[in-house]
Amino acid sequence: MTNQITQVVTNPNPANAAIVIRQFSIPVLTNGAITGVQNPFAEIDYKTSGGHDSYNALQLGLSRRSANGLSMNLQYTLSKSYGNTSGSNEALTAGNLARNLADFDYDNGYNNFDVRHTFNFSLLYQVPYGRGRSKDASGVADVLLGGWDIGGIYNARSGLPINLLITRPDILYRDTTTGAYFNNPSAGRVAVINTPGGGNSRNVRRPDLVTGVDPFINDGGLLFLNPAAFATPLPGTFGNLERNSLHGPNFNQVDMVISKHFGGARNFEFRTEIFNLFNTANFSNPNATLPNALPTAALTEANKVQPGQPFSTASATSAFGALTSTVGRTVGLGTARQIQFAFRVNF
Repeated sequence: MTNQITQVVTNPNPANAAIVIRQFSIPVLTNGAITGVQNPFAEIDYKTSGGHDSYNALQLGLSRRSANGLSMNLQYTLSKSYGNTSGSNEALTAGNLARNLADFDYDNGYNNFDVRHTFNFSLLYQVPYGRGRSKDASGVADVLLGGWDIGGIYNARSGLPINLLITRPDILYRDTTTGAYFNNPSAGRVAVINTPGGGNSRNVRRPDLVTGVDPFINDGGLLFLNPAAFATPLPGTFGNLERNSLHGPNFNQVDMVISKHFGGARNFEFRTEIFNLFNTANFSNPNATLPNALPTAALTEANKVQPGQPFSTASATSAFGALTSTVGRTVGLGTARQIQFAFRVNF
């Protein structure tokens, strides 16, 4: 982004917002002092074809061809997708408004589709009784025992990256007596640049990670992220949390199919398909955006934190880090338990 903030001047009227000077601003001077500004241009965003991305994986597969009516297939992938972008589908403004090539390293991290572990196991068992099978049957035996197929699929993967962010305004106001920071101007406060370069239309950035605090809550409940592991960066700095360094909930699901064939080579088939047999709740990533929790009027305001101070559950809001929705699919992976029936004619 160009036309970045280069200077901020405390307004002569302490109740009014600061005077923000950008690269292309035209300051208004009164007796040699800046008392206003003309901005012929707004923030100007630009894109670059630069960036780097790598994908490395170990892929293993094991298959058992049909023998004695049983066939199996197993695949496992250990992978890592890493870089400062995953391509045109992730064409975002750099987290630190980078323009020099070296500055883009700030966005080095796991790409949005990075999944460390992926495992799939499937099997199909053809019951040996029935016409054309190893144990021929007819009459009542064929109706009851013949022509059955039973199969299942187990899918599992580790979690997807969480894009954890915090809302930060361009400008803050520092109390000259206490050194505390506020969102609003007032007497005794001076304006300071909060996020270097500004970018109010992109005021959601990465927070600081608090050293030694587990960012996850592992109590078996629906609260997944620990707000006490994160803090508002100090004014003039960018957050130290690496891009997509945290991953969300794991996924696992078992599907099952049972089918019955009536007839020989040309037959009728009745199928029962069960998605998510055990009705496992597979949660999507939680809300991971921290609010601007700086005070406005006084330090005694409830549920407010200063830069560098860890968030609490109250200051982060109850929605932060909570698992509130499951992976959204209509049919198949991610659905709640679904059962469907099908009738086919095979010829």
